[in-house]
Amino acid sequence: MKHILILRPEAQAAELQQLLQQRAAEQGYDIRSSSASMLEIKGYDDPSRSLADTLRSAWDGAMMVSVNAAHYFAQQAQAWAPDQDMPRCRWFAVGPVSAEAIARVVHRPVVCPWREHNSDALLALPELQQVNGQRWLIVRGRSGRELFADTLRARGAEVHYLEVYERITKTPSDQQLRTWQQSIDTIMVSSAEQLGAFLAAVPKDAIAWLARCTWIVASHRLQQLLPAGIGRHVMIADSAASFAMVDAWQRAMHVEKDNL
Repeated sequence: MKHILILRPEAQAAELQQLLQQRAAEQGYDIRSSSASMLEIKGYDDPSRSLADTLRSAWDGAMMVSVNAAHYFAQQAQAWAPDQDMPRCRWFAVGPVSAEAIARVVHRPVVCPWREHNSDALLALPELQQVNGQRWLIVRGRSGRELFADTLRARGAEVHYLEVYERITKTPSDQQLRTWQQSIDTIMVSSAEQLGAFLAAVPKDAIAWLARCTWIVASHRLQQLLPAGIGRHVMIADSAASFAMVDAWQRAMHVEKDNL
């Protein structure tokens, strides 16, 4: 039996676990899955920017970096500016899951990459190449990545942030870590923040266990963040979407079967 640890927020992990069980049953695999989030997500009221002013401002383009960004942006808009319309600009997302969540909030079409759903694919879209002189809004978590803003600014855009949530690290208990070491042989992770918090919590004497595990990661960037020695059995998904992670897991199982 395979025992898979999913490092993901609870709501997203539940969907992934269900898809995994369905696919495993179809393919004749005997699996068990557990989930844990290394981070707690909480709303954050950005002191540097007024939400009402942000909604009233004219933007050429805007993006929300995640489903969390869409959720907490909608929560704050309902609380603090319920009568204010959403910015009528071009909206962008990394992938279809976040695009759907954003569209429900802004009531406008949301563009995302077609095949690969990651930061590089988003920034490669034709619509994001000619942005010189444009005003862009990025809705994100507190102290998030600078890649989107840095790239758009390098292309001549004026970029502003609205930070609507923050991440608080959750530390697993010693007993939980021991249980994982004794049972887990596959680890699925879809964000750098979850991976970083997990690796920081794992004791140094657990490196051999991590090296034996099969890793399913959502991007090449996450693969590169794995410490030397534990990235020998890695399958990279096309995106962080649940169906893409399950597809990558199935490919990993086929590789393992071929090597037996």
